[in-house]
Amino acid sequence: MGKTHTYNYVNMPLFYDGLPFKVRLVGICNRTLSKAERLREDFGFEFATSDYHDLLARNDIQVIDVCTPNNVHREQIVNALNAKKHVYADKPLCITDGEADEILTAAEASGMVHQMAFHNRFYPWSMKIKLLCDEGFFGQAISFRTTYYHSSNIKTKKFRGWKLDARLAGGGTLVDMGSHVLDLIYHFLGEYNRLSLDSVILYPERPDENGNMVKVEAEDHILVNVRMKSGALGTIEVSKIVAGSNDDLAVEIYGTKGALRFNSMNPGYVQVYDMREPEAPIGGTRGYRAVETMNKDPESKSNFPGPRFCPGWLRGHAASQYYFMKCVHENRQAVPSLRDGAYIQKIMNRLYTVNNRGIWVSMNV
Repeated sequence: MGKTHTYNYVNMPLFYDGLPFKVRLVGICNRTLSKAERLREDFGFEFATSDYHDLLARNDIQVIDVCTPNNVHREQIVNALNAKKHVYADKPLCITDGEADEILTAAEASGMVHQMAFHNRFYPWSMKIKLLCDEGFFGQAISFRTTYYHSSNIKTKKFRGWKLDARLAGGGTLVDMGSHVLDLIYHFLGEYNRLSLDSVILYPERPDENGNMVKVEAEDHILVNVRMKSGALGTIEVSKIVAGSNDDLAVEIYGTKGALRFNSMNPGYVQVYDMREPEAPIGGTRGYRAVETMNKDPESKSNFPGPRFCPGWLRGHAASQYYFMKCVHENRQAVPSLRDGAYIQKIMNRLYTVNNRGIWVSMNV
């Protein structure tokens, strides 16, 4: 993720013409100094360190980009805010509710700009879905279905890295990928009312980096049943053990006036169905139609690499980071903020309290 964020800071002028600010790569931190030095050389940072406090001490560093393992987010984000740095934080925000509250206290006291890296909000397809929601295209939302599939954990010999270590990650697929989907539905349809969670750990043991078999407590597959405060009912299914998948994110929304289907494997089009179209004779003009979203970012006057081309995975990250840097330049709070990250964090933590228990949990957070 550090490479992803660096790519977008470097290439931001290609995507957005006439930037009123310039991004300068000053310092990079990795816990292994030799790796930090190699990355400094490869990407053009001015210095490298294995102690992130060296970044906080620099007056010429205004922004701290946190993309480290989840168990150190709280410390690094709080210290960055206390040092009067603007913060761009990878998801999830942290691990515990207490950590989330501590981060929010620091954020409010700091007066600095902060943003969660919920980059899926910033693709042309997701901006179009949000626009349809805000315009009332669906009428009253009745139901929704979202799935997000990877296949990365299906291999029996995959070693248990930090993302499969619940102590370091705070959970499994729910926090790693589910956080994105929970945020998207929150973005589209508003606050949650109540949810339930069922999950699967495919292999109870996996080899560690030394080949020793160790216990796995981080889930590979989740199914969440959802009731929104608006009354809409839906499901969220997220998995790292779906054979044949790559980065398959699908969204379906059904309302009293219209419906929508989208799949990230066909990222240039959103399929919409409008109940206001005539249904006669012989079906009239009703039916799902493809709306071209392609690479049409209204903020990008350069339209790079062109509005007719499909957006790649990096495009959402580029737009998210551009928006954050623009907010820093204009000294206005970004959305989704760390407060939004805390909301999603507390939802995930409450879901874990009812995991595989067959009961619902209220989301008055």
